[in-house]
Amino acid sequence: MAEELGRITKPDAEQFKNGRRLFLVPLIFTPPSPPKELQEIVEHYWQEALSQIHGLESRIGRVKRFYHEMIALDGESGLSMLASLNSGSYNLARKMIEQGGEFTSIEDSDLLNEFMDWGRCLSTGLYSHKVLTTVLQSYQNTQEQRNKEMATRLDKSLGSDEIGLLVVTENHRIQFPADIEVFFVAPPSLDEYKRWLRRQEEPPKQEKPQKEESKEREPAEAEKKEKPEPKAGESEGEKPQPPRKARKKKSS
Repeated sequence: MAEELGRITKPDAEQFKNGRRLFLVPLIFTPPSPPKELQEIVEHYWQEALSQIHGLESRIGRVKRFYHEMIALDGESGLSMLASLNSGSYNLARKMIEQGGEFTSIEDSDLLNEFMDWGRCLSTGLYSHKVLTTVLQSYQNTQEQRNKEMATRLDKSLGSDEIGLLVVTENHRIQFPADIEVFFVAPPSLDEYKRWLRRQEEPPKQEKPQKEESKEREPAEAEKKEKPEPKAGESEGEKPQPPRKARKKKSS
């Protein structure tokens, strides 16, 4: 019997139980005092991420190492630093550690500090084109070095048949080692989060000014209103005559 065209078979989970594996979770941020709508979206996002991770763990195995972009310390020190950076990913990290995972640094502190300093320079608003070009080039070069360092640290720390979890910005350019199987965790709320951000970038809609009522009346309507209605006994075409004064008789 011919195989059904267009049918997609689900990969057997057994084939992923050996070798090095990495769960990749997109990192999203919230401002210090986020609007209620955004706060609810972000909280839902991390709940969905945890649910998907548990689903992967039930089929493949437990997370052994937890990595997080922008954290250059291991263990409880790194976890404490993460608490002040992002509450959502901190709660996720805490749950992974409670079930036996280890918080492992993936960043080089010097490269991370240099990268953040170049970013601060760009955000100040530079006037000189020469300076702007220099700072931008340095920012990009440091980012490339940082990506290579993260890939190297991941390769050295993730052991044979271990599962790691990396929280990193979605537009990262890290080239992972070829022998690591990457599983992308994509909560549905991620699209909702992006839509919310796009709405904030849209210019505010200006309300159309209400049309002022025309002061000029239609000729027929004006004429109708200005023309007095005829009195009883007068035809519409006749004009009322002014009353005649009585003549005084001359005495003889």
